[in-house]
Amino acid sequence: MRVFFLGSGAAEGFPALFSRTPINQEALRRGGKNLRLRSGILLDETLRVDLCPDALAQVHKYPERDLTAIEHLLFTHTHDDHFAVRELQYLSCNFAPDREQPLQVWATDYALTKLQAQLESFFEEPPLRCRPLTPFQEVPIGHLFVTPLTAHHKTDELCLNYLFREGQAENARYLLYASDTGWYAPPTWEFLEGVSLDGAIIECGKGISANPYDGHLSLEECIAFKNKLRLAPGAPVYLTHICHTGLLLHEEMEERCEPHGISVAYDGLEFVL
Repeated sequence: MRVFFLGSGAAEGFPALFSRTPINQEALRRGGKNLRLRSGILLDETLRVDLCPDALAQVHKYPERDLTAIEHLLFTHTHDDHFAVRELQYLSCNFAPDREQPLQVWATDYALTKLQAQLESFFEEPPLRCRPLTPFQEVPIGHLFVTPLTAHHKTDELCLNYLFREGQAENARYLLYASDTGWYAPPTWEFLEGVSLDGAIIECGKGISANPYDGHLSLEECIAFKNKLRLAPGAPVYLTHICHTGLLLHEEMEERCEPHGISVAYDGLEFVL
């Protein structure tokens, strides 16, 4: 399973869209891994998780990737930095006459209903096939098997994280994608008790700030989250969805994470399970 980080930032990006605080200015000065587009991943070139407002910028930033060729799009929830569904109108034959196959879109019923409402305003309906997901029910998606997990992020919407499986039985490889979420409710933890993970991607939206919102994880909570997972020996763990209000630049976050066996993701990072 090949995992590529299209973006690793939070909702407003990092440096933030409209903020010139010292940490944003320092991120601009340092550049490199401190420049973060909105979060999302690409699996094996064919499956994308979330569609952010930076989707076109990502096409331009990664010319070695054919981001136009994705076959499956999975949504975690309907916050704007993950659910930029108006971009899907450019799949229509008026804008993409070379595209032959419809895009398979996977999400909760709630998210698909919101998507359908947007489609009504498009000049031309794009070639989409909407597929509803149910928490804790594994479904085959392309060459992978995907289990939606209940996240803890919004009080008024069922939000999803994803468990990806490649292969069968003893040869299977498992990846957890945990963004956006706070600390899981018991049913999600209980489900994960039975899974030996070969890799995990965890959001760190709060960093070292004193933000009381419980729909994201602080760095301290990420360490506890990682320690609660059942990880195979040597399984990589990456942090993503990193925000300027978390008060840590990439290098400082790496220093704090290294003693805990955690790595910090950055835009364009790729790893293979």
